[in-house]
Amino acid sequence: MAHIQITDRGTAERAADHAAAEAVVAHHAQLAATLDGYARALREAAQGEDAPRLWQHREALVTWLHGELLPHAYAEEAALYPVAAAQPTGRRLIDGMLAEHVAIGDLVNELENAASAVALASAARALSAVFAVHLAKENDLVVPLLVEAPDVSLAGLLDGLHDLIGAADDKGCDCGGCGCGAAGPGGSANE
Repeated sequence: MAHIQITDRGTAERAADHAAAEAVVAHHAQLAATLDGYARALREAAQGEDAPRLWQHREALVTWLHGELLPHAYAEEAALYPVAAAQPTGRRLIDGMLAEHVAIGDLVNELENAASAVALASAARALSAVFAVHLAKENDLVVPLLVEAPDVSLAGLLDGLHDLIGAADDKGCDCGGCGCGAAGPGGSANE
């Protein structure tokens, strides 16, 4: 009887890990869509020579980056990356992912310091492109590495980490980018 419970628990744990992986991928899609929306809004404001709207969008984007995207990256570095790096094939992959986090941070700084519409729109578009490639690697390489590791519970690693997967409901989240229903500090990215 105990053997059956262990098998059932293993099946339940695998199901929880797959659900956690799906939540991470869904949250990544929401992050990418929000960032793309900001980049598009900045480009349109720059093309329309609408300086007030351009700088308003930049401020909203910077707020979102510091309130949502960068905390997401820091949470990955703390919770997922060390465990993934400890896997037999994980060290080089995670070294590359960390290097991309540095590049993302550099692009955030470039965006914050942009002094012209062209520089701002270009930095936002570059950030969006780098982030999309980074997320594809996380979704297709890092998350499966953790799900397939026999000694790792992805669901356990993510337990309580809203910055990685977003909230399942709207109980107090104020990020505005995870799809949890909160309006967030800057409202919708598409305003």
